[in-house]
Amino acid sequence: MRTPALICLLLGNACFAAPAPSPFPFDPSQLSGWWAESYDTDPACGPQNLRATMNIDSVAKRLDIQFDRSWKTELGEKDRTGANILSATARTLVVQYDGETRTKPNGKPVEWELSMVAPGVYRWRETGWPPGQVNTVVGIRCANP
Repeated sequence: MRTPALICLLLGNACFAAPAPSPFPFDPSQLSGWWAESYDTDPACGPQNLRATMNIDSVAKRLDIQFDRSWKTELGEKDRTGANILSATARTLVVQYDGETRTKPNGKPVEWELSMVAPGVYRWRETGWPPGQVNTVVGIRCANP
């Protein structure tokens, strides 16, 4: 009877090869271009609204957001921010912002889910909220900066 070690010896490096990484399920092109977030009935892409570009590094599992100007966020005044991508599906990213200070009831930092709800439209939700619940922000892809 052959032992697993002997089989590996006969097969060479095949036993020790690392499994192929799974492809990143979220297509980064879904977030290409300039984006604005709508909070009311004003035109989302109007000059009064902040605009941002979002870049995904699927290997490092990072989301980098560059604003078109300095902006006061929940995490302070910034012209850019970043987040670790904790998980992804074909139409969602679950992220935790760098320096996140808001916490869940268990004391851990909140996580946010960005869901593509239509081409050029996203919604945000905190992962601890009931399924389907989103905040009032609607992300809209704009034609230009």
